[in-house]
Amino acid sequence: MSLFRFELRKLLLNKRTLLLLMCLLVLYSVVGLTSTVFLIGGNDSYLAYEELAIAWEGPFDSEKAAKAEKIYQEVSARYGTDARMIARSVKDQPEIILAVNYHAYAERVEEYWNGTPPESAEEPYGIALLQAKITELERQGKRDTTACRKLSTSLQRLKELGEPEFANALLWENLFNNWGEHMMQFLLFVPLAFVIAPVFAVERSSGMDNLVLSSRNGRRKIVTAKLLSVLVASTVVVVLYLTATFIFGFLPHGSFHGWDAAIQSIATYARSMFQWKVWQLAAVGAVWLIFTGAVYSLVICFISSRMKSQMGTVGIGLAVLFVNVGLAAMGDTVAQRLGALVDFGLANVTLAKEVFGGYKVFHVLNMNVSYPVMAILVLAAIAAAAAFGIYRGQKSRTIA
Repeated sequence: MSLFRFELRKLLLNKRTLLLLMCLLVLYSVVGLTSTVFLIGGNDSYLAYEELAIAWEGPFDSEKAAKAEKIYQEVSARYGTDARMIARSVKDQPEIILAVNYHAYAERVEEYWNGTPPESAEEPYGIALLQAKITELERQGKRDTTACRKLSTSLQRLKELGEPEFANALLWENLFNNWGEHMMQFLLFVPLAFVIAPVFAVERSSGMDNLVLSSRNGRRKIVTAKLLSVLVASTVVVVLYLTATFIFGFLPHGSFHGWDAAIQSIATYARSMFQWKVWQLAAVGAVWLIFTGAVYSLVICFISSRMKSQMGTVGIGLAVLFVNVGLAAMGDTVAQRLGALVDFGLANVTLAKEVFGGYKVFHVLNMNVSYPVMAILVLAAIAAAAAFGIYRGQKSRTIA
């Protein structure tokens, strides 16, 4: 235990890292605060929006949809069809924001019943589309195929979820954007790489690792203490990000309205097949960031054990994190051919919206395995391989 505390002080409780953590706390607080303020302006605007939204919450209403459509057409003619541009332009006009949000909700209801366009490269979604594809496969005599069973499962889950309802989950949607967009990776995982990088690289660059690993504590105890300190440091940084963005995301308006709404009421998770409430998604999202942060930290730790340079460790670590962003940017053809590399690359699998925002199934050993389960298995395997590689690599560094 004393060895672990010593390694933790070296990694996390030194002046440089503490200063970095203080700067990150300020940065994360500003991110949470400004993203909410810029979302809908001052407290009066949000309170007005909340009061208006109460009358619009619930099942789909065609009259409200028609009213929202009319307002949306007027606004889009002035500001364009980009939802974020509209939101920035009318953030002090809650009645227009409400109409735009309800218009987007009406489109999601339409998609729920009729599905995505047939030419879409995305996973099939929508009652009518899934039924049509199942009927086509059955007509071709493929009722018992994996593809047909997968579509049937999706259709059954979609029917169980039922038609989406409208809810005022505006602040929660903003929180999930802070926790699940690629910007989060720059704000959280990039600093995390700098925090973890010195764990082996500093001693390796000076040659001290040969002596340290051959001390009376032994290689296994020292490496274990370092790994535990890495996991604790990773958790501290992630929890700092989660806490600051959560508190300062809700602090301006002091409202948790929408916490018990279905996650399908949030645009990013409209196609999710999980029967979760918003607060449950928030809990899962927080745990997922802690878990993926720990896995990424072990990867950085492995790289550090092979490098003599902290900056070299950071550079390779960031390349590993963002390499599949480049692959995905090459287009659907490349993404489909390298599906597994894109799906389970760290830049995708660390995003809760990618893992829990839809219904993606992988056929493994004659079984259908959901994306979240596969992601956990793959990440656990990566973490185990990294830890094993660290132990094996440090064995050769000891003095006989």
